[in-house]
Amino acid sequence: MPKNSFFIDSCIFLGTVIKDENTKACKSFISRVQNDVYIGHISPFVTGEMINSILYADNIKPKIKSEILHAIVDMLISTKLENFVPSNNDMMVYSEIREADDRISESDIIHATCAMILGIPLVTTDYMMLNSRGLKKHVDIISPADIV
Repeated sequence: MPKNSFFIDSCIFLGTVIKDENTKACKSFISRVQNDVYIGHISPFVTGEMINSILYADNIKPKIKSEILHAIVDMLISTKLENFVPSNNDMMVYSEIREADDRISESDIIHATCAMILGIPLVTTDYMMLNSRGLKKHVDIISPADIV
């Protein structure tokens, strides 16, 4: 994989449309993917996690959930992304990563597994993943603010 390839966690996309302290870095990172500075990789797990996060978020008003969903889908379509679908053999490393930190959610462990299989860093704003020593023994986990 090229040095400028990254596996992108769903929180990076969500951070571009839901304003928080990471929005500027998320927008800058996604802009660089859109402009071919970086190569972005996602999996169906990332897409599913984003949709689920929006649909079931208590902090998003029901009236704007459809607007946010449309913005996310538009971003996924317009951003040049490589879609990675792991095979059953690929997922054999999952248990190794799952044991690294039992505090990390299943979906985030799957993202870390995909990044490990691809041999590329995982970009996230998830505090627990960014600070997980056990997970970082297997996968390079970085914040978009550290890249841009």
